[in-house]
Amino acid sequence: MSPDHNRHEKQQQSEASFISDLEYMNENRPNLSELESEHLPTAEEVHSVFRELIKKEYKETRKREDEKGLYLLEIMVAGESENQTMEYAYMRKGRYTEGQISATEIHLTYYENEVPISGKSAARYVDGQWKIL
Repeated sequence: MSPDHNRHEKQQQSEASFISDLEYMNENRPNLSELESEHLPTAEEVHSVFRELIKKEYKETRKREDEKGLYLLEIMVAGESENQTMEYAYMRKGRYTEGQISATEIHLTYYENEVPISGKSAARYVDGQWKIL
């Protein structure tokens, strides 16, 4: 066999392998239309969950939006005593300058004399529904 024939054969094998790899990647990539159609909570939906969790007056302290909509919403609520407050913070799944989170959720932080003393997840957005934790 000539060197040209061997080179041509190797090139065909390489092209077949490349096409096979592309087909595999195409079959196993996420469906972009499904990702794009995922519902993201609106500010009103988040406020509705806040009202369900808190059941009293609260003050919005910070709100951030990007091209997809609301990604951060923080509110403060008076605690049981004069020196206690509670902060509820909604953050959409993702990475932002304010931080990152692996799931869309509302986190509760307890403060005493303006110092955080504890916290917990209060609600999580799963499959288009809010789950109170």
